[in-house]
Amino acid sequence: MREIPADKIFVYAAAVSITAVLTPFMSKFKRTRGKSVAAHGVFLVSAALMLTFIPEGVQDDLFSPGGVILIGSVVPIYESVVAVCSIDSADDLAWLQFWLASGSFSFATEFMDEIIAHLPEAGEHWYEFEFFLTAWFMLPFTDGSGLLYDLITKPFIAPVATTLKVRMEGYVHILLTMVNTAYLWIMWFAFLQLEEEQRRFVTVFLGTFYPMAATVVVVSTANQDPSSIQEQNFWLTYWSTYTILFILMDYLENFIGHIPGFYSLCAVTTLYLFLPMFKGADVVFRRVLVPLSGQYENMLLHDAFMVKLGMENVIPAKHHERVMSRAADLFLKKGS
Repeated sequence: MREIPADKIFVYAAAVSITAVLTPFMSKFKRTRGKSVAAHGVFLVSAALMLTFIPEGVQDDLFSPGGVILIGSVVPIYESVVAVCSIDSADDLAWLQFWLASGSFSFATEFMDEIIAHLPEAGEHWYEFEFFLTAWFMLPFTDGSGLLYDLITKPFIAPVATTLKVRMEGYVHILLTMVNTAYLWIMWFAFLQLEEEQRRFVTVFLGTFYPMAATVVVVSTANQDPSSIQEQNFWLTYWSTYTILFILMDYLENFIGHIPGFYSLCAVTTLYLFLPMFKGADVVFRRVLVPLSGQYENMLLHDAFMVKLGMENVIPAKHHERVMSRAADLFLKKGS
């Protein structure tokens, strides 16, 4: 098992502490949809100053896989939990757009670490680029994820994703059938015949490709209907929980070594998170992430709000005011 140097632990601990302090303030700023040219300019200047004045030893730890995970996971996961537990759905859409941008970039550069290991000169400044690009996606001032969604995802990818999602849902239904039959072992046996890197690729593909298509469709067709809000909430919980799984998958073998059956376990866990028969992401979200983030009471308020929306949809307009008033009295009435 590899040991993590003490100085690296100190840098990451300090970064986590600073992030934890600044995160609540960031959410108070309105996202710009990337339309503020001045914000992009300030961001570039700030990045240049960081690269110039931060000591080289700190840069080595900060602009690294760990540093990228810190900025691209800790803050977005926390903000996603807050967004799901809030009544306003605008923040749900904003963070779904972040996960789309971040997930697309991560999947497209899946083998970059392997390339850097064999060709160090090819990735000399890769982690600096990845660090600042992730920050550009995430920060409300630059809102790169919103800009990419408006310029690329919505006009060009959303129509294709809608068709792709419908087709892939057929394969998902086939998979659900196989889960309940003896044929599932054939897929598992075929999976085991793959090389380790191929199993990793299949596992990452499984966890990103269909969820990304589904997320594009959810964001592009979002409205205030309860079913639409529930879909937004579910995919936000999925990306939050899958990101944690991805981090564990990325680092466990690096620090522990080879683990027999590791990618089989990761693939099964991924299916557990997003298949509708399990919806494990919602279970992990409610039982782990919500309590850890201190959002339990807000989650209950959000659940009550969803009940209200559901009632408004089924109660005829002429009975709406009277029934909702009586329902409010019923909710406030203490049990005998």
